[in-house]
Amino acid sequence: SGGMTQVSFVGLTDHEEHTISRRLWGLRHQRLDQDVVRAVEIVVVDAQSTDRTLLLAVPFADALAVAVPDRAAQEDLGRRIASGDVVVVVDAHTEITPWLAEQAAVEAMVEATVDGAAVERTLVFA
Repeated sequence: SGGMTQVSFVGLTDHEEHTISRRLWGLRHQRLDQDVVRAVEIVVVDAQSTDRTLLLAVPFADALAVAVPDRAAQEDLGRRIASGDVVVVVDAHTEITPWLAEQAAVEAMVEATVDGAAVERTLVFA
């Protein structure tokens, strides 16, 4: 449905104080084509990091949560918090490009068209 797509990035973190700021900055500064993506939401779900990961995530995140150090638990919690039409799960291995949100929105639209039915709109770039 046109530019009505909100993309939620669910960032799974675990002791990433040295890279988290740069990565979340990249998610916050997505190149948005208004016909495709209306807005970007950033949800950070941390695996009980004992370093400064959470503190450094604060300026960039729309929502912050802490889960047990288990990837599935983190992902599940992030999905429940995310309010976007399309949820993109990213972790420390995801290459954060300026067009990640756009790419995700387009892929979700294509999936929805191909299947012709409701799609589980979660894309994992990890």
